[in-house]
Amino acid sequence: MCKCVYCNSDNITVSDIISYALTGAKLRKRFVCDEHNRFTNDNFESIAISNLDFFRSALGLKERKGDAIRYKANLTIDGITVPNVAVSGRKSIYEDKKRLFPVEHDGKKVIIGNVDKLKQKKGVNVKDIKILDTKDVVVSINFSIDNLFASEEMLRTVAKITYEWYCYSNGINYFIPEKYQDIVDCILMKRPVTDFVEIVVDGNLDYALKDICYLGSHGFFEYTDINGYKYVIYNFWGIIYYKVRICKANDPNENLYNYYNLFLYEIDGEKRKTVFGTCGKSEFVSMQAQQAVKQFHKVFASKLEGLVKTTIMSLAKTKELVDALRKDFIIYKQPPYDFARLVDYENNERIVIIRLLSFLLEHEKDYNYGKSFNENMKELHDIDDTLVVPVEENKEYLRELLELHKSNKLTDFIKRGISYFDKIYSMEINQ
Repeated sequence: MCKCVYCNSDNITVSDIISYALTGAKLRKRFVCDEHNRFTNDNFESIAISNLDFFRSALGLKERKGDAIRYKANLTIDGITVPNVAVSGRKSIYEDKKRLFPVEHDGKKVIIGNVDKLKQKKGVNVKDIKILDTKDVVVSINFSIDNLFASEEMLRTVAKITYEWYCYSNGINYFIPEKYQDIVDCILMKRPVTDFVEIVVDGNLDYALKDICYLGSHGFFEYTDINGYKYVIYNFWGIIYYKVRICKANDPNENLYNYYNLFLYEIDGEKRKTVFGTCGKSEFVSMQAQQAVKQFHKVFASKLEGLVKTTIMSLAKTKELVDALRKDFIIYKQPPYDFARLVDYENNERIVIIRLLSFLLEHEKDYNYGKSFNENMKELHDIDDTLVVPVEENKEYLRELLELHKSNKLTDFIKRGISYFDKIYSMEINQ
């Protein structure tokens, strides 16, 4: 029987060890009481997650009920900037028929919004309404890497996740004060979080795992260091490694060769375990979080840019994107044949999935139904890891799709692509 791993209460509930808001891989266990579930969420976890909303949206994550994630952004439309607007992707911008935004432009007060909505507004002269060019709406956000990854809220969230993961992976079903009082006090805001959570700045670890911890994934492994403490290394979204002190170990680790079990929880819901090794005594160089993000700001910024510009493909992710395309395709086949909506207003993931369907059609004769979708993608693309598609390659392809649309060939192409993927998906899940 489980008790709360924070206080040994019998009044326990299910804890999302890694919040559903941060991963596609559910990792849950009934071993936290209602009080401490609420405490961690209300005091820091929900705040840390909200800071990541834009990047959560870029990863294709959803809210608990399946709704799109909303985040604050600045919109520039035909040279006019509308600041601090709550959006949930480009579709929410183009199809927004309710909101009006008063802004100042060239020293004048203007109102931006849907034309029909503007006509209904009291005091607006229809003759003064100007139609803006919306084909190149620019969406930008303001964020701080320090706030994302080194804030107290984020560090305590990391401490909570790693402690609960440690308990989960080691079969610990109740609170053991003599071992875990310090880390629990840290999570419950009774001890400074900086005494327990640091950021790893060990280039050897980053190099060893860069092809294993994919963008959007979560990776964990535990180890005992040379000073006799048990730590968990937590790779967050393939971007940053946190080092969390869990408890005192029985003996220091003086081994020169060490092997670690690395547990991975992927954005598409997959869970897997692998093994990697290191030479030298078990010690991973780390530093205070704020110091680390300041010193290695460009490294983390580059990884964040890669996360936003890259779509990670798998069978589950592809199925999700094809189903979304299918819905808009049904509408596209009816007049006025809305091309903008079909390509989801140039949304990166929509262009990626149409490109992938085109690729599958081109290699239909080469597809091996005896192998998995992921294996076929690696072989057909001649790559060793998960298929990733950079944003920059999509702009030219979008022009090709527009030409197919103008020549009335796009409907048949999309229909064949969806049909062929449905065949691949059906055969794989029924194997």
